[in-house]
Amino acid sequence: MLPMIGILLLTVAVARAQEIDPTSYLAKISAPSYHVADVWANFRPSQNHDEIVKAAPDTWEVLPKAFDKTYRNPCWTDASGHFRCAPYFQIIGVSKCGTTDLYGRLTRHPDMAEGAKGPHFWDECPYPPKGACTAPPNGDFDGYVNLFEKGASVIRTNPLAIVGEASSNTYTGVFTFVRGLARLKTNVTLAQLIYEAQPYQRQIIIMRDPVSRYYSAFHYYRRRPTDPFEGPDKFHERVERDINLWTTCEQRYGVAECVKRYEPQQLVKGMYSEFVDAWTSVFPREQLLFLRTEDYKAAPREHIQAVIKFLGMRDLSDEETTTMMRLRRFNAQSEKYPRMWPKSRKMLEDFYRPFNQKLAKMMGDDPRFLWEDTAKKAAAASAGAGTGAGVARQ
Repeated sequence: MLPMIGILLLTVAVARAQEIDPTSYLAKISAPSYHVADVWANFRPSQNHDEIVKAAPDTWEVLPKAFDKTYRNPCWTDASGHFRCAPYFQIIGVSKCGTTDLYGRLTRHPDMAEGAKGPHFWDECPYPPKGACTAPPNGDFDGYVNLFEKGASVIRTNPLAIVGEASSNTYTGVFTFVRGLARLKTNVTLAQLIYEAQPYQRQIIIMRDPVSRYYSAFHYYRRRPTDPFEGPDKFHERVERDINLWTTCEQRYGVAECVKRYEPQQLVKGMYSEFVDAWTSVFPREQLLFLRTEDYKAAPREHIQAVIKFLGMRDLSDEETTTMMRLRRFNAQSEKYPRMWPKSRKMLEDFYRPFNQKLAKMMGDDPRFLWEDTAKKAAAASAGAGTGAGVARQ
């Protein structure tokens, strides 16, 4: 009798978990109707422009007074006659949420020129420069623009082509990094710096169930890639440690300050709601696209089509779309990880619940960002495993 009850509960849980349509929120997506050259020509510096410039003055030494309107992408010819292009868009986060897969598929679009997957220039390459960083030879903004040189050569012959990049720490590092650690030199945010330098840029943010994201990060960022995955006991120890560290910080300094401190980093990265205002208060909402990993995974074709629309690129033919969808999943490793204990998941779900509730409100009361559907699926999977040898029971 008990196995039958377990199967019944499992069936009910899965049915409820399927209530969210993975494509329903895509209908709201539209392409901003502007040309980057016009935005740049009409841009008025922010009130704290001087402070922003002080954080990274090498940026304004390279940026042109005007972009060439012949091209969809922000491009110009510098004083030496060199044709250069800056990124039209960025996938700014979140790490371990599918940014690599999304970017990898987008690069297969015929009008997507070669860019840079994850240079992490804006957060990791300090000013003043201290070496090549990810933007050789000097680690400055000039080197960053050089990363898109191959893309620029394509754009020069295809004026409709664009180039972009995907540095997945940008969204959640908004308070912590501004060309190095922000607290060491400035009060401006990373969003303010990027907007002041690239006010036309379109930003894509893809977010995953924070519990699954945290678990994926735990295994992905092990000491050496060749090291074996640690078991659920070690993961549970990390959960307890990180939540205790956060709680101690919050009680002493408050949420905002602890988010800026960015520790424990992987726990903080799942507090998506705490970074939304930093971006929406600077960039026009139409230039920000928020997606959910689970929906992207369930309906990749529809999501790619929506992103292409957001970027203003031409629609793909059925054949081109099918070819893109046949690509193997990029950087997909979660299936290899050992299952976490149910009690570990519950601790994390309880911890993230208020942040998810806040995020859902910010996203127009959209229940998908509560991640209750993924929690039910995880519970159902644990229940199914529990009817066997009991390996997942703790």
